[in-house]
Amino acid sequence: MKDAARFVFLTRHGEIRSGWKIMLFLIGTAFLGTGAVQLADRTGWASDIVHALVLLSTVVFVTWMMVRFVNHKPLAAIGLWFHPRAMRELGMGLLVGFLMMSGIFIVLLASGYAQIGWLDRSPGEITVTVLYAATFFSIAAAGEEVLFRGYVFQTMSQGITVLPSIMIMSAFFGIGHLNNPNASALSTANVVLAGIWLSFAYQKTRSLWLPFGLHMAWNFTQTTIYGFPTSGMTFRDQRLWSATVAGPEWITGGAFGPEGSVLATLALILGTWYILKSGYLTAPEGIITLDSVEDVLPPAAPAAPASTDGAST
Repeated sequence: MKDAARFVFLTRHGEIRSGWKIMLFLIGTAFLGTGAVQLADRTGWASDIVHALVLLSTVVFVTWMMVRFVNHKPLAAIGLWFHPRAMRELGMGLLVGFLMMSGIFIVLLASGYAQIGWLDRSPGEITVTVLYAATFFSIAAAGEEVLFRGYVFQTMSQGITVLPSIMIMSAFFGIGHLNNPNASALSTANVVLAGIWLSFAYQKTRSLWLPFGLHMAWNFTQTTIYGFPTSGMTFRDQRLWSATVAGPEWITGGAFGPEGSVLATLALILGTWYILKSGYLTAPEGIITLDSVEDVLPPAAPAAPASTDGAST
């Protein structure tokens, strides 16, 4: 009976099974995150950026607890580590995310389905808008990446392999956006596809820098630069332009924003293909990950001292 109970909770190597690790992570995140949001609401600090910061700080803290005390690894093992390629991956993510959304915008504008108008802002207001929007979208993207491509995804991959984990976590990524304003079947499918895109970005580099850059640039470009809603939310104070669309929602995305259109579907498919095929994006050798073993191997036993008297016993 004791051995059966041990088998339920532990692997044959004496490690906690992946499912229990994920459950501990989710319970800790839900408990701390809910408490922090309620505290912010009661003290009058509630805002979009505060809620995003609560999500980020909560998932990073719970991730650190799990990685440090359950996996016995540094926090960097989930892909939050500074390495020689980190800034290159971040820059590539920002560039590709910008180009993907810009391609959608150009098609909508050229076809007459979108029109934009400049919001009359002073240079000071433009600076504040850009800085605030960049900060918000950076924090929000980082929080979602650590949550959906961090500990849970990587632990699940150890238990059921990578591809099933990508599909499951991407499905949950889509479910997490179901209650967004003006969500549709196509917008939800695109969010799932975005989850696959971002998951492959992590898997290709074994680092969160690339998916973070892609995610942040996609949202910032969509709303701040071109004035569209992001995932159904308008973020009126974070736009430089006011965009209006007219035409079939399956082409324009309607009130959900371009993410709800077939143009986003094509852009995400092309973006995923680029990440998978690019020889420019590779994982460095010798990195520490949740499933690496080189940093947890026991030290070699010291050599026995050589006998000096030649006698045997």
